[in-house]
Amino acid sequence: MPELVVYERRRAGGDRPGVVRVRRRAGGDASLSRRAPSTPVSPTGEDMVTAFLSRRPFYISHRMGGTEYPEFTQQGLDASLRAGFKALEISVRRCASGEFVAIHDWKTSRTVPGTDYQIWNTPWSTLRTLRQASGGFLRLTDVVDQVPDDIVLAIDHKTTSSEDQRNQGDLAAEEQLFDYLDTTFGGHPERRVLWKVFAKGTSVKRAKARGYKTMAMLYPSEVAASDLSQWDVIGMEWSAGPDVWNRVNAAGRPTIAHIIVNAGQASQALAKGATGLMASWPSIVHP
Repeated sequence: MPELVVYERRRAGGDRPGVVRVRRRAGGDASLSRRAPSTPVSPTGEDMVTAFLSRRPFYISHRMGGTEYPEFTQQGLDASLRAGFKALEISVRRCASGEFVAIHDWKTSRTVPGTDYQIWNTPWSTLRTLRQASGGFLRLTDVVDQVPDDIVLAIDHKTTSSEDQRNQGDLAAEEQLFDYLDTTFGGHPERRVLWKVFAKGTSVKRAKARGYKTMAMLYPSEVAASDLSQWDVIGMEWSAGPDVWNRVNAAGRPTIAHIIVNAGQASQALAKGATGLMASWPSIVHP
């Protein structure tokens, strides 16, 4: 049996291995054996985003299983990983104390009925006490610290992903997010992070300048007026008509159908030419 190896997790990348042994008074320390790991440690520098997008089809867990489970919760994260997803879609917003909270909406009223906290001016010390149906909120750091090294994160910075944002506070938050990802992934976050935007989101330019691949989630009415060449991955509603899908496919980019919650939708999307699926029900639609 192979020796039991543990790894010291380092934010800069390149986890440091060490061998676990049992100390014996008589001398001759004994090595402990281990089972083969279920998820191999990714070699330093491996471009997981490019490898992921080459799969056919590739699957991204939308809102970390946010239709089957309350979105962006530990339960949904665990279910997505168990189901075999190698990419997680995560919306983030900076809260008042500076942490990036995994949440789609700008306030808590939908996901935690009876509350009305605005994310931008509420500290994490308050947000962490709130409970959705299957648990509390997560921060981006909570997700990053527990997912395997071969998981791709499709990150949607909500305040700059869908418009030509001019608010200096929101732009500063985006810059802080870029800096965090750069530090966390050893100067090469583009190897683990896919930058998600929408048709009118100008953060695509800033992300591409930093080396990120970008993914735009489009709707049928937006295709005709869009320059599809500006994005690396193009998303389209699974139910869009053949004419729309034909135009999207003609761009020659990986495409992803959204939002998939059952096998029938997945089959229709793939028949229209989608090369990936943004799925939100891990127990039904998964790799």
